[in-house]
Amino acid sequence: MSSLKHFISLLLILLAGLIPAAPAFAEWTATVTTADSKLINIEGLLFQDNRVLAPARSLAAALQAHVDWDSATGTATVTKGSDTIQLVYGSGEAIKNSRRVTLDVPVQMAGDRLMVPLRFVSEALHASVQYSLLNDTVTVISSPPEKPVLEYNSSFPARVALTNNGDLWLVDGTKPGSGPVQVTRGGTAEIEGWSPDGRWLMYRYSESSKDYDDTYYLWAVKADGTGAFQIDPKRVHGTPAWSPKTNIIAYSTQSSKEGYEPDGNLKLAFLDGTDNEKTTTSLLLPDNSGVDCFSWAPDGKSLAVSIPRSQKQPLLINRVDLNGESANLLTDGQPYPAGEYQYLLNRSATGLKWSPDGRYLAYYMEPGSASMTADGVNIQVLDLKQTEPPLELGSGLGYAQWLAWSPDSTRLAYIRGYGRDAAVDKRLYIADMQAGGKIIDCGGAGQVDSQPVWSLTKPYGLLFCRGKENNWMSGTSNFQGKVLVPGQRIWSMTADGEKKSLTSGQADTADYAPRLSPDGSNLFYLRLQRYDNGSLYYKPPAGGREVELIRGITGSPGFYGSYYPEMLCIYMVR
Repeated sequence: MSSLKHFISLLLILLAGLIPAAPAFAEWTATVTTADSKLINIEGLLFQDNRVLAPARSLAAALQAHVDWDSATGTATVTKGSDTIQLVYGSGEAIKNSRRVTLDVPVQMAGDRLMVPLRFVSEALHASVQYSLLNDTVTVISSPPEKPVLEYNSSFPARVALTNNGDLWLVDGTKPGSGPVQVTRGGTAEIEGWSPDGRWLMYRYSESSKDYDDTYYLWAVKADGTGAFQIDPKRVHGTPAWSPKTNIIAYSTQSSKEGYEPDGNLKLAFLDGTDNEKTTTSLLLPDNSGVDCFSWAPDGKSLAVSIPRSQKQPLLINRVDLNGESANLLTDGQPYPAGEYQYLLNRSATGLKWSPDGRYLAYYMEPGSASMTADGVNIQVLDLKQTEPPLELGSGLGYAQWLAWSPDSTRLAYIRGYGRDAAVDKRLYIADMQAGGKIIDCGGAGQVDSQPVWSLTKPYGLLFCRGKENNWMSGTSNFQGKVLVPGQRIWSMTADGEKKSLTSGQADTADYAPRLSPDGSNLFYLRLQRYDNGSLYYKPPAGGREVELIRGITGSPGFYGSYYPEMLCIYMVR
């Protein structure tokens, strides 16, 4: 739920107090990155009271808006789509869509040009703003397409859930020419996944679009976009999950208190009916303990549940069946000493990922320090047929999607590397369980890897994303709204270790989210033209023409470029 936008907003707040006083007309340039990735420079910025003002007509034109000027009242009216902004010369207030708004700096004149607050106007037109103190520039990133567009009129074997400007849309590729169906309007939707039979899509929804808002609730909608309903009246906590066998959702909710405290329940919602009726059951854990993470066992009859360390109990991983009966799988250390909270101790196991045969459980061991957790945590594998200590696999970021078991449960693909930036020092590794957990480094020099996914047909090849490392967070990479890893492509690795690129594209694009059809004949992937939007493509992995299916897929790149939650989710129709 965190995003690059959140990070940049916080960074700008911190930097605001560090910007030195500048001349009235600073030699700064605003670079606007348009929705189609064109760059437009705006010169003659005015810097006053730690705020930047820009010429109204130049800024509006770059953002594809229109300006009307009333010289009698000194009023400029800026319009774009359904948005209207009124700005009056000398006034410290503006009117946006009939609502009066207080400005940080008043509207001014510079010669014959009306100078307006750059951040206010840009964000009012759904663009984001970032400053660079290294080269005295301002970057304005305009809003992406207002809705998704179906670019391919023939059928393709998939149902697609995607987000666009916070809204949820569905596309049924099995129906030729079937356009995108809008599910939510306004607020923010985050995709959680398709049911095993593809009849339902689970998603989070918040009526708010504010940064760091935590009022998300769990919803489900039918595959045709009808019958959307809220599953629980409480806010959802953690990551909900479908059973691998039936249409049952496991989830946890938050308490009514402020913050992120779970209410101690692991809940089940049964959606096997043809309508939106459901039955919800709560599985109360020992001492009403909080639930940090859970994962369905492959048979769908139980779940692995992580219970955090507290002053009452040590860190636990338990197996809980659908009747609420619990058995311990792992006990780590002792409870916290009375009156103490030790940040270096393992606090919780997260990212739980079962092997398909149910023998192994991979996970991340997170300490009590949030800062340390963000930079990388220990990766472990528990062998449920052995009494030996868990296998240590090194350090990596705690994304469950970066742990991937081969269909035969013999190999675990994972991304290893220290540091919170997902575009730097992240390499693909394989743990060979048949060789006693032998660790194999599959990375490349100067390359960054992410999102491993196994094929479902023997001899079980691996797909992953690979591109050149790019320290976009440093401020030296001329980011300007471009993709975070320029030139990143979808790669494959065969069972014998041979690696090759499966996709190709322009150097300023990046490919993510590889998905193979069950028979391996179709490869689907997301191609980003900017950091926040792109298109769904597909092609035969054995070679063939790339086809653009859906344009206008937008979303957040996540905290530090992880691209979670994902912008799209695909259900393969057999």
